[in-house]
Amino acid sequence: MANKRRFLPEWAIFPGIAVIGFFVWRQFASAGSFHRVASSKKVRGKDKFGSGAFGASRDGGSRSHNGIDFVVTPGETIFSPITGTVVRYAAPYPDDSRYSGVVIQNEEYLVKIFYILPNQVKPGQKVSRGQAIGVAQKISTKYGAGMTEHVHVEVWPGGKAPANPGPLFGV
Repeated sequence: MANKRRFLPEWAIFPGIAVIGFFVWRQFASAGSFHRVASSKKVRGKDKFGSGAFGASRDGGSRSHNGIDFVVTPGETIFSPITGTVVRYAAPYPDDSRYSGVVIQNEEYLVKIFYILPNQVKPGQKVSRGQAIGVAQKISTKYGAGMTEHVHVEVWPGGKAPANPGPLFGV
């Protein structure tokens, strides 16, 4: 009787684990490296006031949109997309104190988030990726009907110039 080759399970297990690990890693890498800021990752489409896409035209084409707008429900919890330090509160409209935001920075990115009430953090405070930082404000109060409720997010790699944050959020 011929010797039967004995099957060693580890030969099948280790390559399988490697393949599964690769696909899990790829899923996370393609989903972006930032935590979602709102319950949805839906980007504001075109409405009466324009588009929430990065680079969209503003002020009749005289400037471009420096971030992306995520659709929200006013009052919903907003989360930090990165681990870093709250640098300061931000005022998107110097002439209208009803609206606020926050700036968070780490060694790689400076992130500005507007139209939130940052009631859960203070300047100088360390925050973790995914930590609740505040609640969404009602931006349609400023612009009226036709404005999609949203939070505005800008990402400045190295703090130098705004970049398209979409790939970092997986959108």
